[in-house]
Amino acid sequence: MRLWPGAAPGTETWTGPEVERVDEGPSGKVQIKTNVTVPALTVFRPDPWEANGTAMLVLPGGAFAALAWDIEGTEVARWLTKRGITAFVLKYRVRPFQTDSGEPPTDIGEIFRLLETHRKIAVMDASQSVRLLRERADDYGIVPDRIGMVGFSAGGIATIGVLLEGEASARPNFAVPAYAPMMIDKPAPPNAPPLFIVGAQDDPLAGDGPNLYNLWTQSQRPAELHMYAQGSHGFGMRPKDLPVDQWPCALESWLDSLGMLTKADPTGKQKISRHENRPKHSSCRSPRSADARDEQWRWDDEH
Repeated sequence: MRLWPGAAPGTETWTGPEVERVDEGPSGKVQIKTNVTVPALTVFRPDPWEANGTAMLVLPGGAFAALAWDIEGTEVARWLTKRGITAFVLKYRVRPFQTDSGEPPTDIGEIFRLLETHRKIAVMDASQSVRLLRERADDYGIVPDRIGMVGFSAGGIATIGVLLEGEASARPNFAVPAYAPMMIDKPAPPNAPPLFIVGAQDDPLAGDGPNLYNLWTQSQRPAELHMYAQGSHGFGMRPKDLPVDQWPCALESWLDSLGMLTKADPTGKQKISRHENRPKHSSCRSPRSADARDEQWRWDDEH
């Protein structure tokens, strides 16, 4: 689903074909997309009998120059669908940084200027995505006030931007910034949505997690902070045989506590227990369990 009816605003001069490649990283092979000029949403639907009416936007990272499409996008989407959530992976606009002359920037000031420009473009695409999902909720069988957002690294920066800078109408109902630096300094807005923050202590880019948690605490808004000693940057949901492997279990419990894993009642009248009509899949197993890895991830065979 395209986000904008015509050329996306602010990048009308961006041209060239979209590029895909596979890179090798600390967590294995990663599918990369770059030179994205036409932002769009890719929907991943749960089995019809497990769909619960909750939706979640997934924003991969990539330093606003590329998108880590599988490890922070499609793999997360498939995890969500197993829990009854309809997932939408956002292919927001990214391309390698270049100056007006088309050359890579060499000046640090120019690099930061381009970084901020690309950040604002990502926030614009993410905000538009929330609006579209609310407008078309019936088309996808989702509930307009059960739309969440999970963003990784640069995608997490964009998520924070939507929360702190965006209009209330474009704000998700709950959000999950993962190992995301804070690039703006603003207080949490009134009625800021519940927040689940995750990162690793050995990741130099994730040190702002406690600061974001404190913003929500100062505004008396609900937030959880999950910082693990090891995990480095870009762990996604792939197992590393470390305690950080359990963060999806914590996320699942948090979503359950919000009522987001319970089937929505379309009439809004029936009160349903959190534990009724729930998908039976669960990530709450030992990260070293072979059957948990086989059932939950399977990415080694798929990639």
